Amino acid sequence: MSCATEEFTLPCEQRDFVEWRQGRSEFAVWAIDLDLPELVALSAQYQSHMQDFLLADYLRQPHITLQIAGFPCETASLPDDFTPQQMQAQIARLKAIKQAPFTIEVAGVDSFSSAAYFTVNDSSGGIARVRQALACVGDDDFPYTPHVTFGLYRAAFPMATVLHELSAGPIFEPLQLTINKVSLLTYQAAVIGGALSTAFEFDLTEHLLRSTEKTGQKFSR
Repeated sequence: MSCATEEFTLPCEQRDFVEWRQGRSEFAVWAIDLDLPELVALSAQYQSHMQDFLLADYLRQPHITLQIAGFPCETASLPDDFTPQQMQAQIARLKAIKQAPFTIEVAGVDSFSSAAYFTVNDSSGGIARVRQALACVGDDDFPYTPHVTFGLYRAAFPMATVLHELSAGPIFEPLQLTINKVSLLTYQAAVIGGALSTAFEFDLTEHLLRSTEKTGQKFSR
């Protein structure tokens, strides 16, 4: 059953949403990085199959968003700013749950109103536990479905047509994946569907946080 509840898809615009950014440039999300050859190839196949429906220039690597972080900054001045103190509290909760590496299954295709995606089976409950550890006030106000987006819709298309095309896409065997880390990923907020950069990685085996040089400087000034 599709997660989409609308009769038509929701168009996405390739523009700079300056009213959202308010002068800020980089946005961060907690996610599971799935930039793997087999999933990259499968995404490319479905992007080609659905090209008549999808927004061009979607460059985001395969990933599962876990929680929204916000705009990284030293001191919060807006509700969606993300400070080192907030991140440290999340990391402390991640360490406390001692989540070990876990398995997931990427098994099919489906659609939200705004995006086409691969379905994710969290039978081990690892995604749910990590999400709870990373949660902040208000994060559970919206329904959550683990998924791997491979495209955004470029116009309002009949949802029935889109779902039919998705079901006629390339056939693939379910992918069984072991998750060893959770990542803080960033992207340029002015670019819709732009590439992701890794800022931090939390190792689920050693329960340690590792940072890139770029983001380490940003959070330690």
